[in-house]
Amino acid sequence: MLFPVATKGKIVVLEGTDKAGKTTQSRMLLEALKNLGKVCVIIDFPDYTTHIGTEIRAFLDNKREYPPEAKHLLFSANRWEKKKEIESMLENGTIVVMNRYWQSNLAYGTANGMDPNWIMRLDKGLPKEDLVIVLLVNPAISGKRAEVQDAFESDSKLATSAYKNYTKYAKQFKWKVLDGSKSREQVHQEIMKIVRNKLKV
Repeated sequence: MLFPVATKGKIVVLEGTDKAGKTTQSRMLLEALKNLGKVCVIIDFPDYTTHIGTEIRAFLDNKREYPPEAKHLLFSANRWEKKKEIESMLENGTIVVMNRYWQSNLAYGTANGMDPNWIMRLDKGLPKEDLVIVLLVNPAISGKRAEVQDAFESDSKLATSAYKNYTKYAKQFKWKVLDGSKSREQVHQEIMKIVRNKLKV
């Protein structure tokens, strides 16, 4: 008797500049996939509920001071904390929607003057994503969207540089880029079109 082979899960990453709508869109995507009968979860990075996440929250709130390298090491370590959990979900056929992943470290790390090869090596060995969708909003607009800004969001020079990096790396790594300044429903429909086409759901 042949048993059906369990379908491996997928990782869909929603990336982009601050206040581009990643959290909103990741929640809308989760609901849409659940409505299609898919087993689906969201993981937000940074995950502030862990020990390392608490440290990240502290420096983003200017309560702790670290050199840029240490900050990006902590961002990466925060993802490694979740590695086994992510792998387990993928083995069970779960679609994992990620609100940021290693791509953020690359865009913001190089904007902070880090070597891109060093940045990428930090996350080598983490579960590989199946699809990356980047939401971009002009930094001038995203600055106005933010009611409360953390240390990264309040740095307009960093935001502009990260925006350019997302555009550059999207071409290099074949990430899908969407205009995050469109209406929530428009962006959601565009995301669903890409997800259904890529994941065949």
